Amino acid sequence: MVFNLDFLGFGSKRKWAFSVLDREWAALDVDTRPIDGGVRQLLFQWAQEFGESKGKIDPHLMDLAAFSGFLMLGPELAARPFGPEGLFNMEKRFNDAVASYASDSETDDPLDIRVIKLILAANLADRDIEAMVTLDRDT
Repeated sequence: MVFNLDFLGFGSKRKWAFSVLDREWAALDVDTRPIDGGVRQLLFQWAQEFGESKGKIDPHLMDLAAFSGFLMLGPELAARPFGPEGLFNMEKRFNDAVASYASDSETDDPLDIRVIKLILAANLADRDIEAMVTLDRDT
């Protein structure tokens, strides 16, 4: 069918996904103004990639929003919205991803590394996050 509501943008998954990301970031007190549509689109595509097998992408979108929000806020500002346990989990997730990336020679990056690279490339990462990560396999 050539003409449907998704063609016009009404009820589209993409539009819904962008609003889910924005709501999650707003709940974390992340300023969404510098986040462009390209960042949202990649997170949406990755959530689809990992969520379609279960038929639901919302949990994956919320997880990606939380992890990317942590990367944008940094450990200091993320302490309040995540709480001590949530902050510990996010820091562990970040450190595990960076450590496994340094020791792994896979051609495809794991999802967490993709998110870290995206946030760094878009210049959205907190200075503390930038200082903690080096994602060059050649070094």
